[in-house]
Amino acid sequence: MKEIIELNSRILTEAPNAVPKDTGPLMVTRERDTDGELKGLPADIKADLEGLCEKLGKAIPNDFGFTMFVGDYNPSLDLTYSDGGQTFGSWPVEWDTKRSIFDQLREFNWDEFRKRMIAGCQEFDAMREASKHAQPTLPSTKTIQKWFRGPMETFVKAKRKETTKIHVLMCHADGIQERSFDDMESFCSKLPDIMTLQFLVITVVAGGKPLPVQKIEKLKEQALKELESMPISHAKALGKL
Repeated sequence: MKEIIELNSRILTEAPNAVPKDTGPLMVTRERDTDGELKGLPADIKADLEGLCEKLGKAIPNDFGFTMFVGDYNPSLDLTYSDGGQTFGSWPVEWDTKRSIFDQLREFNWDEFRKRMIAGCQEFDAMREASKHAQPTLPSTKTIQKWFRGPMETFVKAKRKETTKIHVLMCHADGIQERSFDDMESFCSKLPDIMTLQFLVITVVAGGKPLPVQKIEKLKEQALKELESMPISHAKALGKL
């Protein structure tokens, strides 16, 4: 793991601006898009990262993939496994940070890990099948606003003068939370994740005014549409799981 940590330290020291602040660390996979997420890296770091990925690709069996996160203070390497076209699993591994990642990969029990991955994929298959028959429990925005009328009115009043950002009031099992976004595009890009984590959007204040219920419902419908290619996330967003 020390090779990844060393490269990560170079990125933080020599190219901190190459990592977008709003999207988190750089994500690199076996099928990496070097012209996309990595385009902001200096040529020498990018070349070394490419070399590291090539070595990882040779050290990891072809039926496994990998996802490496670099560019923050907690670099990591996760292994992924696909069992057919519709099943996919990803597990983080506790690597020894002081040892070479390649030494650890050579010692890895791939057959045992493969069994764990396949078992996990089968669990996802069962969840996916169960979600087909479950009824959605996602309440309408109108209903949510009835439940939280008091906190919503207080929130809207407090945010009327803060017109430069998009302000969102949400509720979860842990309670009511507030989040702000730079613009509507940023909020819409995060809404699928927000719904997958089963946060209920109570209201959205944009330009100092609360969005109409119908507008919020349309944004939710758009987010659900984006999640259709990810059946389990889609089911969670609908409250099926």
